[in-house]
Amino acid sequence: MTISRLAAYAVSVVAAAALVAGCSGGTQSSALSPTSMTNAAHQGVSPLHTHGARDAFNTPRQPGQVHPDHHKSWVSPDAKRAPRILFVSDSGTEDVYMYSLPKMVLKGTLTGFSEPQGMCSDNKGNVYVANTEAAEVLEISRSGSILATYPDAIGFPVGCAWDPATGNLAVFDIFGDSGAGQILVYSSPSATPTVLSNPAQYFYFFGGYGPNSDLWVSGRDSYGTYMVSGCGASSCSTIPLSGGTIYFPGAVQWDGVRGEWVLFDQLCGDTTAACSYPVSASGVLGSPTTYSNPSGGDVCDLVQGAIAGNKLKFVVGSDYEYCGFTSSSSDRWGYTGGGSPTNFASYASAYALPDGAAVSSK
Repeated sequence: MTISRLAAYAVSVVAAAALVAGCSGGTQSSALSPTSMTNAAHQGVSPLHTHGARDAFNTPRQPGQVHPDHHKSWVSPDAKRAPRILFVSDSGTEDVYMYSLPKMVLKGTLTGFSEPQGMCSDNKGNVYVANTEAAEVLEISRSGSILATYPDAIGFPVGCAWDPATGNLAVFDIFGDSGAGQILVYSSPSATPTVLSNPAQYFYFFGGYGPNSDLWVSGRDSYGTYMVSGCGASSCSTIPLSGGTIYFPGAVQWDGVRGEWVLFDQLCGDTTAACSYPVSASGVLGSPTTYSNPSGGDVCDLVQGAIAGNKLKFVVGSDYEYCGFTSSSSDRWGYTGGGSPTNFASYASAYALPDGAAVSSK
């Protein structure tokens, strides 16, 4: 189930949760390179027949699975020296792409994933990828090497957040083997994670850490209503939102420059537009920033947006082609200006479904 299209299929998602079977993943430390392949890597995946999106959760998980592909991983030697690299996960092609910022120049393609979705990054420039169908989160360096594997034995990971205060990694299971999802907080790849949940929340999508290890996580309740939870070290509770309505879960980011939370909505105003809201600590939504595709139309499925930069902030993320642009693209917008992207990169593949976004800074 590609997370971006849950909006139109909330009922089918709840039904799909009952079909999930689970296993645990293994630990590895190797380069991300594929095995040779005989056909396109979409094994065990059934289509939703909605804008090319896919539903991987109707089939049992395959922990640690590596999908073969037609090509091999490559990374440009100068990628290590770039101040910022945007990583984009693509659940359609099963690849992760690397772009230098701000000009969005392709610097690498990493292959062999099993439905890569949400992402996050740490202060060393490493990026974490929710490898959903393989039931794991992979820590990847700028050179494309797998540094660590965080196995998820109890759910379907679709997002993550790294805590700069503790170095902990929070992993978000959209739902679990027993039904509702949960949050797994790892102190290390080999440690048993702490399991957190909010009894009111069923689906867990994206999250972010604030300055005091406070964690906010977007999602939905069992009826499909948007909600966000605030979590401490041992428990989570609902953060009541006021001043507006968020229709579909998107990214959750802490804006350290302005000292405020930012919540993204994939269906801004219950349309195909995408936007983000500044949010106070008490849950009051401010005026939205709306994002357009390179043609000036709505951004369809800004699945995960990432705020980056220093004092001059920008947002990076991706949109699907069916809102009017000629192809799916990954985009860079000004923040808090939004509007049309200042730079973008298009995808030629008809299978392209760019989902996650994370910025590696050095």
